[in-house]
Amino acid sequence: MGRTRRSTPLRVVGAAVVAALLVAMTLSTRFVTPEELASIGPEAFDPQQVADELFTEANETLPDAATPLPELLTGLEQDVAGTADRLEAVTPNETTYLFPVTGEATVVATQPQAVEITVDGVSEKTPLSIAAGPAVNGTVLRDALGFRFGDASNQTTYQQVGDELKALVQDQITESTGDEGPTGLAKGTKLSFTGIVTVTDTGLPQSPAKPVQVQPLTMEVDR
Repeated sequence: MGRTRRSTPLRVVGAAVVAALLVAMTLSTRFVTPEELASIGPEAFDPQQVADELFTEANETLPDAATPLPELLTGLEQDVAGTADRLEAVTPNETTYLFPVTGEATVVATQPQAVEITVDGVSEKTPLSIAAGPAVNGTVLRDALGFRFGDASNQTTYQQVGDELKALVQDQITESTGDEGPTGLAKGTKLSFTGIVTVTDTGLPQSPAKPVQVQPLTMEVDR
């Protein structure tokens, strides 16, 4: 006859402990819905929200940090790298400098993508303009504020932050210059501006004949 195997007391106790542990785990586990799970995950990157925050920061900080345009150009015509170091320019890469600038200007002419200006204290040899319309580049403002690729969730949202900033700048300038926008300004119009000048360091002083364009943040017409 075969022998009937009987569980030893140790095995019985072990099984009871495992069963009790499983019951306790089930009772202590909180099951969540997909909606609840999404709400406790990392917050989604919102380019519009980020652009709004950067735009507010720009309007609060850049006017005070801006260098008068004539002063900047005088420095660049002597020593580009030294001027960048002295004015603590933002450097998105090794050879590019971003300078916040301000100035008082007179409109010379308008083009679909630019307002041509003169500024007292700047050489007549230097063609000056302020970007307008589709030429407004929000990525310059984004970079000048220190926002980097690693601050966005991916390449697409990084670009979207710049696009949103472009729209905000365009709206702000149109509101201050009138329904026709800056390209509708008449010759001789007096205005003040703040914005960003981008300079590439070639290792040589900047020529007075080199065109200079301001990527605007603000443009106020003297009424």
